Amino acid sequence: MSATPSTPPTVAVIGAGPGLGRAIARRFGSAGHPVALIARNADKLRGIAGALAAEGITARAYPADVTDAAGLTGALNTAAGELGRIGVLSYSPAPTFPNVAGQVPDLKAMGFTSAAETTPESVRPMFDMLVGGALTAAAAVLPAMREARDGALLFTTGTTALAPIPGMSNSGIALAGLRSWARGLHDDLAGEGVWVGHLSIGLPIVPGSGDGDPDALADRWYQLAQARDAFETTVGF
Repeated sequence: MSATPSTPPTVAVIGAGPGLGRAIARRFGSAGHPVALIARNADKLRGIAGALAAEGITARAYPADVTDAAGLTGALNTAAGELGRIGVLSYSPAPTFPNVAGQVPDLKAMGFTSAAETTPESVRPMFDMLVGGALTAAAAVLPAMREARDGALLFTTGTTALAPIPGMSNSGIALAGLRSWARGLHDDLAGEGVWVGHLSIGLPIVPGSGDGDPDALADRWYQLAQARDAFETTVGF
């Protein structure tokens, strides 16, 4: 189906997990945007799409791995063909932290490294997931946004984009680089009707936790994408 002039453009949610990704999809979807859900796990995506459809939101699942450039580009192109032009891209893939009460995640076991232990090999997977996928996704959707002179690219990061965290230096290199590139892209596209924004979240994303509630964060993104009056905002700093 193609978007009509009265239909908001499609929002592509990359990193569409059960927390923030689903909340972003719901917030934009409730405002009339068709939703393309993109992540690796097809079964989980279908579950999220079904839950959103039960709320009256047009949502479809497009499984893809952000580190697979051809697969990610293909998913975005297919979504645009089925749902209409992608006018909003939300990029927020992230490692999954175990949610075990009273237990501190084993950062080393999850692939994070301290500054002294960081090597090119330890940075590369973080770069591929957090930066490489963002570059691929932007390249796929920007031509149509620039032609329409309308679009929004939303990049979500964590604390290490702005400040170092012991034991997470390899992700910090990637996220700080993503933020720097996004700022440059914001400036490059400022006169073309395409807005680029960055939200850095410095607290756990937990339902019912106030500023860290996924729905509250999703609404923050929605309001920023509507206003388009600043590049960056932070939560929990």
